[in-house]
Amino acid sequence: MAQQKTTFGGVDILRFLAAVLVMFYHYGYWVWAFPGGISARATGGIPPHPEMDFLGSGWVGVQVFFVISGFVIAFSAEKSTPLRFFEARVKRLAPAVWVCATITAAVLLLVDLSWPTDAVIRLVRTGLFVPFDPWVDSVYWTLGIEIAFYAVVWTLLRLGRFDLMETVAIAIGLISTFFWCLYYPLDLSDLAETRWLQLALVHHGCFFAVGVMLWLMRFKAVTRARLGFSALFLAGGVLQIASSVDVHSIKVEAAMPYAPPILIFLVATALMAWSLQLNLSWRGWRRIGLMTYPLYLIHDVVGAAMLGALVRAGVPYLLSIATVGATMIAASWLVAIEAEPRIRLLLDHTVFRYRLKAA
Repeated sequence: MAQQKTTFGGVDILRFLAAVLVMFYHYGYWVWAFPGGISARATGGIPPHPEMDFLGSGWVGVQVFFVISGFVIAFSAEKSTPLRFFEARVKRLAPAVWVCATITAAVLLLVDLSWPTDAVIRLVRTGLFVPFDPWVDSVYWTLGIEIAFYAVVWTLLRLGRFDLMETVAIAIGLISTFFWCLYYPLDLSDLAETRWLQLALVHHGCFFAVGVMLWLMRFKAVTRARLGFSALFLAGGVLQIASSVDVHSIKVEAAMPYAPPILIFLVATALMAWSLQLNLSWRGWRRIGLMTYPLYLIHDVVGAAMLGALVRAGVPYLLSIATVGATMIAASWLVAIEAEPRIRLLLDHTVFRYRLKAA
């Protein structure tokens, strides 16, 4: 099966479910458990709902995203050139950010969480992919990490040494895993959210490395070394997730369990590996996968503001969550099938006009 003609419906399904998991984590837990967060402030205040504690591990969907990115980026870059890879990444990342960040900035103004000058600054920084906050929404913290991984892959393409992808991924994974192995023995908790370590892939490199290993074993060969490195990097990922549990526990001022997010992550990774052997080529899966990115970007502040309005209007909390969730999914669909293609077309006729001239 030619790699460039292969589609993976299972990966698209998992990506979408991970985004939904993050969304319901914010709506069902974070908006009341962490009143200082931007999503909680966007609601205008929601009373505690301890019965929703089971959603408190949904943030681990982000780690699942990183594994998927490791697989997808290695998969798409192997047959690419530096210029095509760069263009593809810009056209994939920028349109949804420009649409969703603009909407989010408007909502920040609407709910009095910002003022015009501040909103414009946040919007510009977000739209230009500045890797340090402030952004219009805290969910944009992951984009700098994704771009850092893209930069590594682009560098290999630029050097004409994509054949070193496995070696580089192993190095990234080992450095990240080594850091987390030292994290508890050396009490490195002060470094748990250090931004430069995130951007250097020290914190999350083990997740990207797992994704690259899955790509290698799907398209090259399953070897003992690759299985061994996968297990090692998964262990590093488990340690990172444990550290995130500690960070979340401090923020919500309550002990959070380690087992649920670790189990969710391991099961999701296992399902991803299994799904790579399935023939899920229906085009609808791909469309669902494309909704994931705008859903992740738009759901937090925009959805939280809507959630707060519904709750204040007397709509039951669970019904409000379901209504807002469905609305955000519909909005992400519109962004993916209507707004993004138009912006990509505009980019084709401006920034990437050379492609049209060449054609």
